[in-house]
Amino acid sequence: MEIIKKYKGLLVLALVVIVFAFSFFYRMYHNDVKALDDFVIAYERFDNAISDFSVGKADDSEIKAGDAVVELNARAIFSLSSLIKNDNVIPVVAIQVADLSGKELETLRAYKIAIQSQNADSDRLAKVYSDLVSKRKDAYAHFLELAELKK
Repeated sequence: MEIIKKYKGLLVLALVVIVFAFSFFYRMYHNDVKALDDFVIAYERFDNAISDFSVGKADDSEIKAGDAVVELNARAIFSLSSLIKNDNVIPVVAIQVADLSGKELETLRAYKIAIQSQNADSDRLAKVYSDLVSKRKDAYAHFLELAELKK
């Protein structure tokens, strides 16, 4: 009992330091997970919007796809703490996904214009668009694999 009284201040200080350290690392991890989740949500929004635009589902689908690619680009810029596995590679792949998404949207816009004007370039643009869709989906699958997220 005498030892507890003698070292009470030191024990309280040690407990406070432990709680602070736990809180600090928990918050870092929580921020990392939130950044990853926000990117996944933005990607899914873009994927739905580009699908709608490609089939001409609604008149404003091009605007929605443009807004979705802007949001995806914004969400792709994040950094992760070392608490997340592959913390140095995941942000690079996220930026790659966002870049491919932007290129895909621009190619789809050009393809739709070529179709309307009956341009012979439409076949080439269709091939480029198809390749970009495949590359984007592959890059996103790689992102999910690195981040160890379920699809």
